[in-house]
Amino acid sequence: MYPYARLATLLLLLLLALSGCAKQTAKAPDEAAATPDNASPLPPEAEVKPAPVSGLPAAVPPVVEAPQPATPPAVPVVPEQATKQALDPKPARTAAMVPPRSEPVEPSPDAPAKARPDAAPAPGAQTPAAAKGKAKSDGPAVAVVGDSLAVGVGMTMEARLNKAGNVGCRPMGKISTGLISKKKYDWDKELAELLARERISTVVVVLGGNDANNAIAGKAAGTPEWNTAYADKAERFLRIAADAHVQVLWVGLPAMKEAAYSKRVAAVNAAAKTACSKVTGCTYMEASDIFTDEAGNYVQAKTIDGKTVSLRAGDGVHMTMTGYDLLCRRVLDKLDQTGGRPRQ
Repeated sequence: MYPYARLATLLLLLLLALSGCAKQTAKAPDEAAATPDNASPLPPEAEVKPAPVSGLPAAVPPVVEAPQPATPPAVPVVPEQATKQALDPKPARTAAMVPPRSEPVEPSPDAPAKARPDAAPAPGAQTPAAAKGKAKSDGPAVAVVGDSLAVGVGMTMEARLNKAGNVGCRPMGKISTGLISKKKYDWDKELAELLARERISTVVVVLGGNDANNAIAGKAAGTPEWNTAYADKAERFLRIAADAHVQVLWVGLPAMKEAAYSKRVAAVNAAAKTACSKVTGCTYMEASDIFTDEAGNYVQAKTIDGKTVSLRAGDGVHMTMTGYDLLCRRVLDKLDQTGGRPRQ
């Protein structure tokens, strides 16, 4: 019986020891949260459980970004606006643009007097024109009037007379002019004003190339009616010089390349010759032989001093500068014969 008593005692002690360990384990979580003054022990059978969740967790509030400045809506550009923007002048990078060399530049008011074309020469000083010869500005001059053929004759004559220095020249040829049509240029009026304004010794006329293509009262050049009417116009023109006591040298037109046109030009020459014979102080000069062969046919070039030189332009109407110079020399020789070239 004694051994059983000892075994019961051991079991009792073991139960007491296990009961103490359970109390220590249950008390440890509460001691961590409670203070030493108000901590109360939990019963051994109490079990710590998490608090029940009654609903979903609260949502995280959205992040509110700072408001951005509003961008104005793009305005579509219509084609007209785009074109206007492209064509609007842009400000220049430089203060002024240099004018092209072909355009005259107005002299600055601050420029010295010698650089200004309108500045008066100093006392006793001579202008370039006066240095070449006072005959050109003060003495009598030879005026060359007419159409585009007169332009070439006037240029070469001016160069020759300026070089001689004894008489001046007034080249006054105007392209596309004549005695029939006065819409562009009135030769009667211009000649009268010229003779009243300047000292002219002789008027050289090279005219009729355009008149040969213009009808008079519906009649073409070469018809009797046209020939008579044109001779009257030429005579009226020549009498303007005769009334001013100025000599006239009418230069006949050369043969033309086109046969039909050359015939009309011949009618002009015949009418001018008739008119010139009726006016005192007028001399008619034939010049066609310079530009034709021995048979009187049109030639483009001739052999002069062993060299073949071109005398006529490609249009078969006008002349090269060599041709104009040959005609000018013939005119000057004729003026010497008639006394129309003044000598000083």
